[in-house]
Amino acid sequence: MTARQPGAVGPHLGRRLAWARRENERRRRAYETAARAWRRRAEHLDRLRIEADAFHGCALPGTTLPVPLHDGEVVYRILPAVELVEATARHLPGLPAPDLALAGRLDPTEGPLPAGLRVVDSGAAVVTDRRVAFVGRDGRRDWSLRDLRGPGHHPDRPVTLLHHADGGTPSGLRMLAAGAPNARFYLTLAHADAAGAREVVVADVEALVAAHRAARPRPPRPLGPADAPVERTRPQRLVAAGVAAVAVLLGATSAGTWPATAESTRPTAGAASVPGPTVAPRPGVTATPDAPRAGTPAPVSRHHRPPSAAPRPDRASAPPTSSTSSTDPVPAVPLAGTDGPPATTSPNPPTASAEPAPTASPTSDPSPTGSPSPPGEPSPSATSVPSPTTAAPPA
Repeated sequence: MTARQPGAVGPHLGRRLAWARRENERRRRAYETAARAWRRRAEHLDRLRIEADAFHGCALPGTTLPVPLHDGEVVYRILPAVELVEATARHLPGLPAPDLALAGRLDPTEGPLPAGLRVVDSGAAVVTDRRVAFVGRDGRRDWSLRDLRGPGHHPDRPVTLLHHADGGTPSGLRMLAAGAPNARFYLTLAHADAAGAREVVVADVEALVAAHRAARPRPPRPLGPADAPVERTRPQRLVAAGVAAVAVLLGATSAGTWPATAESTRPTAGAASVPGPTVAPRPGVTATPDAPRAGTPAPVSRHHRPPSAAPRPDRASAPPTSSTSSTDPVPAVPLAGTDGPPATTSPNPPTASAEPAPTASPTSDPSPTGSPSPPGEPSPSATSVPSPTTAAPPA
């Protein structure tokens, strides 16, 4: 059988195999850590269950205790380092109430003292089947188990308040968080023995054991190359792709809008060289080269430009333009500098009501060359085609 090459399966098989090995190792270590913690807790609960069923204290002969024991008194727990705390008032919100339940109160953590409590003294304490005795630097205090309503264990801090049945200001003990679970259990068991409610503690411990067994960690399933996540694009590649997309978008936008904008703002070619309207000649009037009709621009030679132009007639004195038929012939005007008979207009006689158009006076002096135009009139150079200079009459 031929061995399958990594490239034949997929381009990323080596990466997927490495990921599967790393992930399996990480999951294995996490499972072993959780399993060790679970086993330690299971062993502790098993001991508590055994103690709840059969433990009734011990005499501890030859052991030095902080306080002397009475005849027949047995010890449940010795607390070598504790602090005496007191509440600042009888009824304060947030303080633990007396209760024999242990669920949720076996894992307190270190932290500041809850609000409403203060530390009075520090020393050692002994829990027996009859009392809780505290011996500190400033004195000694005893709590009779028969006179207590019950211990109140704080769920978050290693503080246990001992509530008197007479309703006085509660006080209690603050202990180390590491020894709080055992101290709370034996204190609760001793109070339950004194109150005749031992079965309550036994049932509570059994419930804790059952819940812990149900929460046993399971070994992880082995992972293979197919379980590897899809390769993600690196952030640098995403940024580069985004920049390229923005550049392409800007280029496409510029290519699509700039020519249209340029065309809309570009001046129209030949707009400044459009000649003005041409006034059609009135019928029955003969146009001569010496006296061109007013309002009709005379043709100019292609290679000859007159040195000066005649003053533009007043707009108000221009004769009204009469509409002519499209069939009326247009008089032919000879070019400047050519000899020939003057062209005549249409043989149609003018109507009686038509007035002859005024012609340029032969005796009018043209404006000297280079003289400024009269105010209010446009410069002769602004017109597209200037009018020729009026010829002087023959002598």
